[in-house]
Amino acid sequence: MFTKVYMLYLLFLTELFAIILMYNFIMIELLSDSSWIKPQIDLLLWLQNIRSFCPDIVNKFFISVTVIGEIWVPTVICGILYWCVNAKNGTYMFLLFGFHYIFSQLLKMIACVYRPWILDERVQPLKEAITYSKGYSFPSGHSSMAASNLGGLSFIFRKNIPLCIFLFLVILLVGFSRMWVGVHTLQDVVGGFLIGFVIIFVGNAIINWAEQNKNRYIYLLVIINVLMIAILVYMIYFCKFPMDYVNGELLVNPKGAIHASVVCYGYSMGLMNGAFLCRRFFPFEPENYSVRSKFIIGTIGGILTYLILNFALEYCFASDFSYRYTLLITMLIGLFVTAIYPLIFSNIKFLKKY
Repeated sequence: MFTKVYMLYLLFLTELFAIILMYNFIMIELLSDSSWIKPQIDLLLWLQNIRSFCPDIVNKFFISVTVIGEIWVPTVICGILYWCVNAKNGTYMFLLFGFHYIFSQLLKMIACVYRPWILDERVQPLKEAITYSKGYSFPSGHSSMAASNLGGLSFIFRKNIPLCIFLFLVILLVGFSRMWVGVHTLQDVVGGFLIGFVIIFVGNAIINWAEQNKNRYIYLLVIINVLMIAILVYMIYFCKFPMDYVNGELLVNPKGAIHASVVCYGYSMGLMNGAFLCRRFFPFEPENYSVRSKFIIGTIGGILTYLILNFALEYCFASDFSYRYTLLITMLIGLFVTAIYPLIFSNIKFLKKY
């Protein structure tokens, strides 16, 4: 049973999150207002000017930093925590992973803010950074991912002050790198940070609630799946997108943006479903394994996850599959990380004795 204090705490966090989301909806018109955007474009042009005088190694450094916010790095971090350190904390991290995509992708589709180089042709982003930056701009998905993922780690290890300071600095560096390479404005980065930091506390309250009675993971699974499917239906059939053409070509193709959202949602659903099912029906505890076994499990799992995400998931991003088929494939990839792989190694007796 919830205590009254805990219920009020959870209610406060939920209402706070709702207020922040409503604030973002109210700000949508402002996000594309020229007088609001101009100072931010000027900032990008100033950074671009500095970038032109910097050696190539500086740009390569920021490209490397921005990778921290891409899909495979947080997955490997969450996976190693989940497989080798603490399954409950790993489940919490995967919940943050899913929440990040739920709200960042939804806001992208609602706000439909164009990328900086579309808003002002003087902005010239680094070519290496444009590959996964072809959809809408607000909020910055990399910033949101870094804030939720690294911020979540800071919350888990909050007693380790030096580590928390380091992770917070990396979060800021990821946000700055998105502006340095020219693919996001300041409002995009701040919006991403806001989403990431808020879901850290909401996610913690939800996981603590579910851990009090493992059956609640099933309720959580149903609620989140229904929510994500409902949002996808809204995106695909009801969401209104700007249809602005230049030289006969759409500035942003809504189909591409929707397809990317389907990939992200499917993968997130697979991750969360697998983690929730494991916590309810076949929980495994990394504490039961030796350091040597954890090293083997983490190394193999990390390599497999990296290979799968860099081939199978990337293929889904680039494919012309139907939305249903894409959703199914990406869900299976997520299930492998949080359910199939743990089931495999937890049934290998050799690892328990090693």
